[in-house]
Amino acid sequence: MATLSSRYPVATTGGELARRTNRGVFVGVIAALVVSAIVTALGLDLGVSGPQSPFGAIPIVTSTVVSGVGAAVAYAALVRFTDRPVRNFGALSAAVFVAMLVPVVAIAPSLGLTAVGQAALVVIHVVVAAPLVAFVAGAVSL
Repeated sequence: MATLSSRYPVATTGGELARRTNRGVFVGVIAALVVSAIVTALGLDLGVSGPQSPFGAIPIVTSTVVSGVGAAVAYAALVRFTDRPVRNFGALSAAVFVAMLVPVVAIAPSLGLTAVGQAALVVIHVVVAAPLVAFVAGAVSL
């Protein structure tokens, strides 16, 4: 088997992967909360409010943490079972991102979200996914 090199360092220990994931989750949570605060400050009609709102702090933090755990598990599996884990993680992340947009487009309107609310959710998805993927893959480090 040929030795392959990656542009980004592969996490070789669970501790290193946990640190990367924690940093990505932290940056993603902060970015998503900032987007939510901006949308709220602008007074945009999102169509949903109260405990069901996906724009509250608890749903944002919870979904970002769950996304981080899923990303770490997927990355660990790709490191274990593939020759190019970083490349494969990027492809898997893109596929999961697209799949996560399906409920925003297909289900969210029936729950009362307006088009502006859907756009805000897409922006939140982007600001969570980008740092999470970048940190877990090793493209960014602090």
